[in-house]
Amino acid sequence: MKKSTLALTVMALLGSGAVVAAPAGGTSNSSRVDVGASNHFMFGGGNSGLKLNGSAMGYIDIAGGPVKGANAAISARGDGTIMTPSDLGLFGSRKIAQVWNDTASVSGGSDTANIAINSVRQVDPPFFAPKFGGLVIGQVGATSPDSPADPVVPLAVGSGVYFGEWAPAVASPVDDSTDLNMSSANRTVWYVGDNAVASTPNMVSAQYNVVGIRQTGEGTNLPTAHELYTGTLTANYGSGTNTLTGSIDRGLETVNFAGTEIYGNGTFDNASGANTIEGRFYNGAHELAGIYTGGASTADHVAFGGSHNGSGTITP
Repeated sequence: MKKSTLALTVMALLGSGAVVAAPAGGTSNSSRVDVGASNHFMFGGGNSGLKLNGSAMGYIDIAGGPVKGANAAISARGDGTIMTPSDLGLFGSRKIAQVWNDTASVSGGSDTANIAINSVRQVDPPFFAPKFGGLVIGQVGATSPDSPADPVVPLAVGSGVYFGEWAPAVASPVDDSTDLNMSSANRTVWYVGDNAVASTPNMVSAQYNVVGIRQTGEGTNLPTAHELYTGTLTANYGSGTNTLTGSIDRGLETVNFAGTEIYGNGTFDNASGANTIEGRFYNGAHELAGIYTGGASTADHVAFGGSHNGSGTITP
């Protein structure tokens, strides 16, 4: 009976998945986290997906899997609750993971950039769930005029832009903790979006309000109160400079985008210099996401994402 119910659920999930163009993004270590179109048997549909630790199960759907399940559990029982199979539309009370959410906003220009952040710490995952210690997902939200959005509304599936960090599983995780194992040397940062720009539009002093995520759960950087990098980046393309400039910072910690070049295929990097920044634009270049992989170790890596704040112009 349980197998039949599971099979029907799987078919319903697969049948309801929206088919979109192949998502695109990047990762600091593709053997730990790879990005692509979701094809996991529980969460198929071709939207932005993550393959975690080389899982043979394929790419989990970000929005339809961990984000949807975490939000359902939090809505029912509050931040820091334990997610169970019922939060995924299945049966059972197994303690799958502990989950939190948080939001962030960056003001500048005429619009405020809004970000929703889900943090997931596995406890006792089922067989079909790829194993990890911690997974943090930043979702770029719709911009809002004048002030931060409340609540933050992430971009719709088909236009979703995601960025975050992952850490490997730990032995015998306890039920209640804010340690997502982000001190691991195998910590990986990543980014991906549904509607990647393939041909870069002309941009003149186009500004983006940006948020960066680094080592959630370490020290006072808690899943419900992230210590985030914030700042404004300026893009110029087609007018001779083809650059992304500016910086994001978290107190005394700064990621400087000096030397970052924008290419005609919608991507950007600083490969001609430090080779530590990469990313791309999404949704007609109204959003961006990427990763910084400089510093002495993986602990220094940052995943970032943000949206156009209305300053400057973007011309298709």
